Formats: sequence, C-alpha cells, structure tokens
Amino acid sequence: MIDEPGADFRCGILDVLEGAALRKCHVEVQVDGRWRRVRVIDVATDRGEDWAILAGDERLAVGRIERAHPAKD
Repeated sequence: MIDEPGADFRCGILDVLEGAALRKCHVEVQVDGRWRRVRVIDVATDRGEDWAILAGDERLAVGRIERAHPAKD
C-alpha cells in the first residue's frame, strides 16, 4: 500500500491518462482551477515525476492535474 498522501487520487488520474493514451482520445483535465481538453499521446516517468505527453510534444506534470475525466465528444 502507498503511504503517500493523495496517492490513490493520483493513481486515478494516471488511469484516466493512460486509458486515453491507449485509445488515442481526448481527456479533460483541471489544472490551476481551469479545465482544458488535451490529447494524451503517452504517459512517462522522468526523475520520479509522472508526465502526460500531449500532442505537439507538450508535457504536463501529472502532479499539477487536480481532476481528469474522459472528454465527452
């Protein structure tokens, strides 16, 4: 079991991001209180930080994402 605070919540966000990457679909993420629609290409770990790799080679730190859910088309 993970003892880190918020770890279960972050795992749920990772599940949403990884699912979107596998299906090549969009997700809606909340960062700094604002929602944005992004297309996730991959999810990677670099130096202990999880990153969502977005279309256009943009990277978004998973730790900054407050909420995430599949985008409604």
